[in-house]
Amino acid sequence: MTREQTTFSRRAVLRHGTVAAGVLGITVGTASAATTVSGGGNALQTAIDDASDGETLTVIDSAVYNPITVDVGVTIETSASPTIEGDGGTGAAVSINADSVTLDGFTVTNPGGLLGVKVERGRDDAAISNNTIEDVGPTGRLGVTGVVVGQGDHSGIEIVNNTIQNLDQETTEDSGFPTVNGVLFDADNSGPGTVSDTTVNNNTIRDIESDIAPLGIVVQHETDGVDINNNEIRDLVAADDTDSDPSDDVDFGFTFAQGINIASPATSETTLAHNIIEDVTSAETILPEAIKVDGDGGGLTVRANQLLVAVGLNNRNGTDNGNRDPSSDPQVDAKNNYWGSPEGPEEADFNQDADDDGRSDVVGNVTFEPFLRNPPGGKGRGPNN
Repeated sequence: MTREQTTFSRRAVLRHGTVAAGVLGITVGTASAATTVSGGGNALQTAIDDASDGETLTVIDSAVYNPITVDVGVTIETSASPTIEGDGGTGAAVSINADSVTLDGFTVTNPGGLLGVKVERGRDDAAISNNTIEDVGPTGRLGVTGVVVGQGDHSGIEIVNNTIQNLDQETTEDSGFPTVNGVLFDADNSGPGTVSDTTVNNNTIRDIESDIAPLGIVVQHETDGVDINNNEIRDLVAADDTDSDPSDDVDFGFTFAQGINIASPATSETTLAHNIIEDVTSAETILPEAIKVDGDGGGLTVRANQLLVAVGLNNRNGTDNGNRDPSSDPQVDAKNNYWGSPEGPEEADFNQDADDDGRSDVVGNVTFEPFLRNPPGGKGRGPNN
């Protein structure tokens, strides 16, 4: 037996005097060790604590596991259908606090909690793939989120082939501004950091409710090489009657809902392509938006999307009802998208100037011609179906 093949078992014996129950060391070739995990509870965290960079941990049963913190560069995968369940607090069910971590194939929940999966500040090369992240919230606190990438610089983040669903947030006297986010790149306003070489592809984000604001994908960092492609974002609901206690008189007086929000102060080589965004509703004052650009849209390329929402793309809210001149705003390149009609989009001066008539509007400094007369690939139900 080689030294590499004995790494896990020797470390476990030295640390604990025996191999922890539910954790078994096996081998994969000669390059790295592999470990099988079963039994639920703390067994997965125990395996992580005993692992070294490059190891693979495979969960082989469909048990429920306690929250985990991954502070070593491992692959965590499964051959079964296990669940990692958060404790309902302000932390994440899965916290990734090392580089080169993969989480593949799990159901992640956090009922009554704030976060599903979090990539901690400055961590690189995290792959979150083939998971179902669901039943997060409500908490009565700001920012219920399925997957959050924390502050600082990040490179090589992959969020692919996940289903993120059934997220909920409610207004209370202590809730602050209770948004709900499917995927959030959460930047510090004073030093946003840069996200580079990152993909958010082939995810389904659906059934997100908030008393004020459900958001599918939000990017607040500066971007340099970010692809947000082939995602389906649907069934986002902003309405004060989602509150478990509508009689509590806590009401902001408006709602908004957005499929994708780009709040980046600077964008470069950032692509939004082949996404389907539909069935997004906002009950009060502000019309729902498929894509909202609150930051720099100059480095965006928006292509072959189905933008089937009242406002298909809003760049900085245009004239903001006559309060600003949008002519100097960075222009958003949104050619060759489908806007719910063979006639292309309508144009509006600001959000509430748009028509909610089944044909999407564009707002602000946006290039949208030529446009697609039919949906690319024929997918999507459309706003009137």
